[in-house]
Amino acid sequence: MITLYQFPGVWGLPNTSPFCLKLETYLRMAEIPYEIHFVMNPKRSPKGKLPYIKIDGKVIADSELIIDYLKGKFGDPLDKTLDKEQKALTILLDNTFSERLYWIMMYMRWQDEQGWSYIREAFFAKLSTFAKLLIPGMVRKDTQKALYLQGTGRHSFDEILQMGFKTLDAIATILAEKKYFHGSELSSIDATAFGFLANLVWLPYDDALKTHLHQHKNILLFCDRIWSNFYPEMAKPFAIVS
Repeated sequence: MITLYQFPGVWGLPNTSPFCLKLETYLRMAEIPYEIHFVMNPKRSPKGKLPYIKIDGKVIADSELIIDYLKGKFGDPLDKTLDKEQKALTILLDNTFSERLYWIMMYMRWQDEQGWSYIREAFFAKLSTFAKLLIPGMVRKDTQKALYLQGTGRHSFDEILQMGFKTLDAIATILAEKKYFHGSELSSIDATAFGFLANLVWLPYDDALKTHLHQHKNILLFCDRIWSNFYPEMAKPFAIVS
C-alpha cells in the first residue's frame, strides 16, 4: 500500500496544494490504491516540500518523480496510447503548469495583500494564539523570498496578471472543445491540469485570475468533469456550470 503524505484540504478542495492534488488525482485516475497521512509542516518531508510517498520501504518526493516511479512500477495505463508528439506536449504542458502558472498562483496567494488575507486565515487557523503571531509572517517572508529569487516576485501586480491571463488563455486554447487535453481519453496531463486549475476555479474569493479563468467555459467543464468522476464522495464548494 502506498502512503501519500500531503497537506490537509481547506476551502472544500481535496487539496490546496496543486502538486498534492495533481498526485492524488493521478493515483485515482490510474486506480492505484493508497492511504493518506496528513502533514502540516512540509519542512519535515524529505525535500522540504509536499507531497511525498512511502512505498516498498522507499521514500520518494516530488510529484513528477513520484508519477514517473509509479509508471515504472505499475505500468502506464493513462499515457500508453499517446504518440511521441502527444508525449512531448505533455511535458511542455506540465512545465507550464508547474513552472509558470504555479509561481503566478503563489504570487497571488502570498505576495498580493488580498490573497494573503485569505491564506493567513485558512492555512494557519489551527495554530495557537501565540503561534499565529509568529509563524504566518515567517512562512510568508520565506515564500516571498522564494518568489523573488525565482523572479516572479520582482514583477508588479499588473505584470503578473498579464502573464497569468496569457498563460490561462493558452491552456484554454490547447484544451479547445476536447473532453480532455489529448482528446476523448484521459491521460496523466489531465491530473496535472486539474491540480492547478481546480485551485483557481474553486477559489473561495474573487481575484482577477479566477475571474478571467471563469470566462473559459471549456476549462470549467473540464474541471467539473474531473471532480465528478474522481472525487464523487466530495461535494464541490460551489457550482461552476449549469
